[in-house]
Amino acid sequence: MDIHIFLRDKDTANNFLPHHFEPLTRAFPEITPVFHQRRDSLREALPEAELIDTWFFDQEWFEQAPKLRHVFTPAAGRDWVHQDPTGRVSTWYGRFHGPMIAESMLGMIFHFTREMNAMLELQRQHIWDRNRQENTRLLGRQTVLILGYGNIGRTCARYLRTMGCRVLAHQRAHRQGTDPETGAEFIHDDALMDALPLADHVVMLLPGSKENYGFMTRQKLAVMKQGACIYNFGRGTTLLEADLLWALDEGPVAAAGIDVTEKEPLGTDSGLWDHPAVVLHPHSSCVFQEYQILHVEELIEYLRKARIFADSSQE
Repeated sequence: MDIHIFLRDKDTANNFLPHHFEPLTRAFPEITPVFHQRRDSLREALPEAELIDTWFFDQEWFEQAPKLRHVFTPAAGRDWVHQDPTGRVSTWYGRFHGPMIAESMLGMIFHFTREMNAMLELQRQHIWDRNRQENTRLLGRQTVLILGYGNIGRTCARYLRTMGCRVLAHQRAHRQGTDPETGAEFIHDDALMDALPLADHVVMLLPGSKENYGFMTRQKLAVMKQGACIYNFGRGTTLLEADLLWALDEGPVAAAGIDVTEKEPLGTDSGLWDHPAVVLHPHSSCVFQEYQILHVEELIEYLRKARIFADSSQE
């Protein structure tokens, strides 16, 4: 059986090459990868395709693929790969991003908690000042609020709880108590305004749905703890640039770690570029050497769960 693969990307960090799928063919000799360089090429293969691994799949394509059984994608969000409205075809999204985003999150948090901007400036000036960090606090004594507590949020919570943090986990669904997997305390949407003033760090992991557009309003930003930091690793449209700059310049927010922006790539005239309280990454929280490896490993696991083939690597 063929698996049709369309995982071409202009960014080399997200581009998949044939050698990345060698573990797949070792595990499943019955599978023959068919690589597509263009979207049109994949579309032409739809009438006969049974398995597809792709960055893009339009909802209208399901009607053109009567034999299709499974669609796989490295993407964690639903932005580019849609689900079959009839439920006939299973769609498997990437769930391997958690450790990468968690490490990127911790890097930004430590940058701010240890005042690394100031320390780098002292280094440039050849100044030896041991007192500059005397007001910094251990991360393990701080509170982190996670907005969007799904699979990635749970992974972030595990990392933070290992450090000793109190973790508040926001969900729109009504949940009480603590997550038995992580120890994070559930926060219902109705209680969010009471939780925001408690957090030293607010980590946004929200998807870019219509209901989440501009989710972090000025009203919410205004009640954050004085001197708190905010981070966005979800979608840039959930925290609008004008509101963020207002919170940094006039509100209580001391610093922001931004991996995603309202418009991408970020315009050269954006105030985020040169803001002294902003650390800006170009949507690169998951740019690691292991990205392709992790996706293919997960694809193998998905195929096992789908029970399509016998796995020769398990014999």
